[in-house]
Amino acid sequence: MCDGVRRVRPGLMPVLVITALLLGGTIAARCSGREPLAASRDWTKSPAIVDLQTTSTIVAVGDVHGDYKRLVHLLKRVELVPEAADQPADIEWAGGTTVLICTGDLIDKGDRSLDVISCFRTLQGKAAAAGGRVIVTMGNHEAEFLADPDDDDKAEQFVAELEQAEIKPEKVAAGTDKLGIGQFLAGLPLAVKVNDWFFAHAGSTQGLTLATLDGEIKDSVKAEGFDTHVLLGKRGLLEARLKPLPWWEREGDTAAESQARLRGYATALGVKHLVMGHQPGKATFSDGTTREAGEMTQKFDGLIFFIDVGMSKAINKSKGAALKIEQHGDRESATAVHAEDRQDLLWSK
Repeated sequence: MCDGVRRVRPGLMPVLVITALLLGGTIAARCSGREPLAASRDWTKSPAIVDLQTTSTIVAVGDVHGDYKRLVHLLKRVELVPEAADQPADIEWAGGTTVLICTGDLIDKGDRSLDVISCFRTLQGKAAAAGGRVIVTMGNHEAEFLADPDDDDKAEQFVAELEQAEIKPEKVAAGTDKLGIGQFLAGLPLAVKVNDWFFAHAGSTQGLTLATLDGEIKDSVKAEGFDTHVLLGKRGLLEARLKPLPWWEREGDTAAESQARLRGYATALGVKHLVMGHQPGKATFSDGTTREAGEMTQKFDGLIFFIDVGMSKAINKSKGAALKIEQHGDRESATAVHAEDRQDLLWSK
């Protein structure tokens, strides 16, 4: 919070909170004298959930966290760019009609978040010109920065990078920076549905239908900004965790109960597969199986895929991997393509 809120007498806090809400802004927004971008987002131009059908190959990558170099090497490995360009201005698209999805957390931890953002913005235009598509969803780091750029827990590295580039973080968070970084981040979709696949940063939809989730996101973000329980709550779409229990599990669940609940979530969305980033660490499931740190894997015969492999050098649980989803006539497969020279077939039907 800003100094004005820190110094206020406790008895006045409810008045400030009510005033901020009535004006459609968060306390942080009131302190900085700006209206949060969330309140004025054009939901037609920037939908909460992108929904599309395609016969093209789908490639999904998880949390990049400011590591431009590893990102472009991975994109070259999956043949979406011809060369791992040193600078994002020089990046080219070689993916044809492929749909590339990143499940958020472009920023923080690494020291080239601005280049990562520029890379995806450049590729969006060049992919579209070739009949392809690049879709980046919002991660919890983007949402928390936009909600409060002074949040040292989530935005410290990104803020330092902005200041080094002589870009005011508060202008980015307000969407008034000349480079359009803030407008790009604030306009990111919160989830993507492609065919039978649903992609979101943390993946937790709490059993809502696609239409209901879409409405909940819009209403909550309009009222509260990006720091809303639908996105950043304990079971939020961008924040839900795999520890102490995976977000779909309940204490005492049998493996069958856990799987049934998660399958019910997918069914409510009208999909067969859930894809999440956000969590690169070790996780243990109700059936006793374990996902090792940095491992791209799936559970329940392709019901859920985990694609955050901790690729940023600042995390360094792996050097990167992409999920490649391909259609082969009436068949479909999902393969982990690693930055190193190997591939693992994760699922097929």
